[in-house]
Amino acid sequence: MKGLGRLDLGRIALLAVLAIGAATLLTKDQWGWVFSSDEAQTQDVEAPTVDIDEVDEATERLYRVAPDNGSAARYEVEERLAGSSQTARGTSSVLAGDIVVNIEDPSLSRIGTIVVNVEMFESGSSLRDKRIRHDFLESTHWPFVRFEPTLVEGYPAAFADDATQDLTIIGDLTVKETTLEVSFSGPVTVAADRLTASMSATILGSEFGVGPIHIARLAHTEDEITLIFDLVADRVDLDSPGVDETDLARDVEPDEVAGGAFAEHVQPILESRCVACHTTDGPGWSTLAMETASDVATIADDIALVTGAGYMPPWLPSDESLPFHDDWSLSEDELATLADWAADGGGLDVSPDTPLVAATELIHPITRDLVIPAREEYVGSLDQQDDYRCQVHEVADADGSGTWVTGFAFEPDETSVVHHAITYRVPAAAREEVDAKDGADGKPGWTCFGRSNLSAEGVYSIAGWAPGQQPTIYPDGVGFYLEPGDLIVNQIHYHFDHDTPPDNSVIVLQTATEAEIAAGMTAIQGSSYITPAEIPCTPDEAGPLCDRGAVLADIADKYGRVASFIPDFIIGQCGGSVDDYDDLDGTVAHSSCDLGVRNSGTVFSVLGHMHELGAAYRMTLNPGTAEELVLLDIPVWSFEWQLNYRPLDDVHIDQSDTIRFECWWDRSLTFFEEPRYVTWNEGTVDEMCFSTVRVIPD
Repeated sequence: MKGLGRLDLGRIALLAVLAIGAATLLTKDQWGWVFSSDEAQTQDVEAPTVDIDEVDEATERLYRVAPDNGSAARYEVEERLAGSSQTARGTSSVLAGDIVVNIEDPSLSRIGTIVVNVEMFESGSSLRDKRIRHDFLESTHWPFVRFEPTLVEGYPAAFADDATQDLTIIGDLTVKETTLEVSFSGPVTVAADRLTASMSATILGSEFGVGPIHIARLAHTEDEITLIFDLVADRVDLDSPGVDETDLARDVEPDEVAGGAFAEHVQPILESRCVACHTTDGPGWSTLAMETASDVATIADDIALVTGAGYMPPWLPSDESLPFHDDWSLSEDELATLADWAADGGGLDVSPDTPLVAATELIHPITRDLVIPAREEYVGSLDQQDDYRCQVHEVADADGSGTWVTGFAFEPDETSVVHHAITYRVPAAAREEVDAKDGADGKPGWTCFGRSNLSAEGVYSIAGWAPGQQPTIYPDGVGFYLEPGDLIVNQIHYHFDHDTPPDNSVIVLQTATEAEIAAGMTAIQGSSYITPAEIPCTPDEAGPLCDRGAVLADIADKYGRVASFIPDFIIGQCGGSVDDYDDLDGTVAHSSCDLGVRNSGTVFSVLGHMHELGAAYRMTLNPGTAEELVLLDIPVWSFEWQLNYRPLDDVHIDQSDTIRFECWWDRSLTFFEEPRYVTWNEGTVDEMCFSTVRVIPD
């Protein structure tokens, strides 16, 4: 099938090692991962000590695991990273616990709780470790993993120093908020002054909510993870002072920077392609600060990895697309320069504190003429994980003449739960309906699956936001007009996994000056185009939700009966039937729809939107004709980067033209706890093939 040719599967891998790292160690947006520093916030560990009064000095010995005495907690997991398969490994040496050995009757020996600091996980990549802490282990909230033994099998009948015995230790492993029984097995050796052990277990990351890891264009890991405790426990003198206390703080050694070539070739690339986002208060700063030469030199290998895999800079369109404004991509020569620099050690020929200064403006700032919050902050409920909420924004209009908007931005507050947003212009005549809905259920706004759920005439979409979106700045003399009394209603899709933080997202408007209005304004136009999204289960998957009818019933139960009719309506609009989507090419599904152009004019921007199964996307003007033109081609989709792409050259379309919209999805890109047929709808477990084309009318 042609679909397979669209997928550059070799590039889907990369930070899974980044992601899986700690996620797997015994043990989730767009830009920020909550840290302003690369360092772990918790650098110590403390395990419950045994009750010294219950240790019989004549017949028992106390052994203690402490950081940096040779102990380690490790993981091993199979991954695909940057196109290659390998075993990923990671280690934390910050762990603690007490073990009491009874030398007269080994069966009376006991093992205390073993505690591992997963924030101190080390994978050889600070960039990787940072992503793991925030996105998978969420270790700022849960920095410690605990294993509490409940049963030991295989004790020898008699004790002998330096003898090795294979034991099985069964106990409760707690990762984040999940506790499950796990069995570790391996050899244990007890000597007069030291106990050593190497115990391993196999777990499923999905059971602990930390895997498998799928990061589009980066990485993929298997669900099965091997966990290993390499324990070194030194014997403790029961009479020594402070035996019932622990001092387990651990200093982090600073990174060392080697010498090497940097200023002539590497620094200009970073300053022209990377620093604008990763500078103070830039959109990528909280992910990774690139403020000094030292900041980048210490992660040279990571920079080479993410740029070589095409993950950074985040530019998805292929060369088959139109050329676009603000192309962040790197040339082959630039990629080679970064790779060679990293391979030579990532050194510097400038002072480590040399500032990096952006040479280009990749993100165009919006003039903040009107910053408009919703009437109240919103707090959702875990009982409704996929929550579509419409919230009202009042537009200040002091002189009552209306507002020409020349730039728009939606600024999500709680990015961990804000999935996407669609913004509507609501006429003043609808205020009574809006006021009746707003807060009727005791919360600000109202539930609005599908659209705004307003029946008044004159309600239409004016803008939207998805991860990666930047402010939209219209050309001189172009914008959209809000009449006196108009409201803005913002439909926000919230997705709640573990928490429901109060959200205070805002809308920012850049407005036309009196001079611009006097010179004449043109209203931007645009339409949304919808293509079927049908992804059946593979032959290897089974379950009640693999039945499409059962999924539609589930959708109706979650989002209302109207939502369950949408998939069939879309298929009908494209002239097909559900039978057209019964077969997969492996795990890959494909959908295509030819639709007539609705707005004539010069193309201002194009956008494609899918969810997390998205694998590839294409938009083609007048396919199969002499005038065929690929407007947008994304061979490797990423949910985190859904940009409005603005053509460099003028492309004129009119209502006699046809546009083909195509989407590909890959079921292997996410983990299904329960296999299900995936179709078009509102939830994150559902899918979409949604496109917009905005034009400046003639």
